[in-house]
Amino acid sequence: MLAIEMLQGGHGDALVVEYGKGNRVRRLLVDAGTAHAYDAVRKRLLARRDARYDAFVITHVDEDHIGGAVKLLQDPDLRHRIDHVWFNGYAHCKQGGNVLGPLDGERLTQAITTGGYTWNAPFAKPVSPKVGGPVVVPATGDLPSFALEGGATLTLLSPTGPKLRRMATEWENVVVDAGLVPGKGTDLEARAPKSWDKPVKALPDVLSPTQLSRLAAATAVDGSAANGASIAFILEYDGARALLAADAHPTPLVSGLRRYGRMKGEERVRIDICKLPHHGSRANVTTALIEAIDATCYLVSTDGRTFGHPDDAALARVLCASASSPRIYCNYASERTRGWIKRAKAAGGRVIVPGARETSMRVEVA
Repeated sequence: MLAIEMLQGGHGDALVVEYGKGNRVRRLLVDAGTAHAYDAVRKRLLARRDARYDAFVITHVDEDHIGGAVKLLQDPDLRHRIDHVWFNGYAHCKQGGNVLGPLDGERLTQAITTGGYTWNAPFAKPVSPKVGGPVVVPATGDLPSFALEGGATLTLLSPTGPKLRRMATEWENVVVDAGLVPGKGTDLEARAPKSWDKPVKALPDVLSPTQLSRLAAATAVDGSAANGASIAFILEYDGARALLAADAHPTPLVSGLRRYGRMKGEERVRIDICKLPHHGSRANVTTALIEAIDATCYLVSTDGRTFGHPDDAALARVLCASASSPRIYCNYASERTRGWIKRAKAAGGRVIVPGARETSMRVEVA
C-alpha cells in the first residue's frame, strides 16, 4: 500500500505519505500548510492517532509550506511524533545553495535546534557533527536515492545546486536587514500574510477540443527562487510510485524525471500518484512535465485562495497530455475545482473533490 492524504492546509501543502502492509505502516509528513490553516491541520493530525512520522520534510521556505511547520515543531501535542527533519537551512545554503523565506527559515532553524530533532541526517557532506548535509541533486550521475525504514526508496529530483545558490545573497540581505545573524535562528514572532479570494475567470460549461487545446497552450514558467529550491522526490514502495513535486520549477523537474527514467529504463516514467507542483499553477504544470510521466492519478493541494490555483491552463494540460484518462483529486471543493467536474468529464477525465463533511482527501495504490 502506498497512499497520500492531503490535509486542508489552506493554499499550501500539508501531506501525509503512508506505505506498508497490514499494521506495519510507515509515514512521512511533507509540509504543514499556512500558519492560518494550522488549526485544521493540527485537528486532523491529532485525529489520525499516528504514533510517529519517520521524517518531516519541509520542502521550501514559502509561508504556505513552512508557516504551519514552525507551529507544529513547537506543538506539545504533536512535536514528539517527529524525530527527523529534512530542511535546507542557512548552513546548507552556504554549502550547497539556498532557500527563500529567510525570516521563517530562521524561525524554523530555531525550532529544530532547540527541539532536539535530527536534521538532514541521511545527506552527505554534513555541515556540522550534529547536522547533515544539504538536500541537493548533483549535476551529473545517478540521482540520490535513499532506503527508508519499511522497504521504501526515496529518489531526489530537486533542488539543484544552481537553484539553491541563487538565493544565497537574498537570504543574507533579508536576514541582515531584519537585524539578525543568518543561520543563528530567531524567536521573533511571525506575522502570517493575509489571504483573499481571487476571482475565477468564467469558462464555458463544456470545452470543445479546440478550446481545451488553446487553454493548454504554453505560458511563462515559474521564476520564483523559493519554488526553485523545493525538495521534490519520487517515493517507491512495493512497485508503486508517488511523485511529490512540491513547488519545483518545471524544467529541472523534467530533467530529473528523464534522469530517473534512464535509471529505470523507462522513456516515460511510470507514476502511480502525482502531486502536481505548485498547487496546479500554469507556471509549473507544463505539457512537457505531463508528457514526461506515465500517470493517470493527479493530486491538487490548495483551497484556491490568494492565487486562484489550480489554474485552468494547468488542468487543461493534464487532460490533454496525460498518458490516458486522468483522475484529478482535490482536497478542497473550491469554485474552480467544482467548475472543472463537468468540464473534465466532457474531456474524458475526472475531477474529484471532497464531500461537505470531509476534511482531507486520501488516495491509495494497493
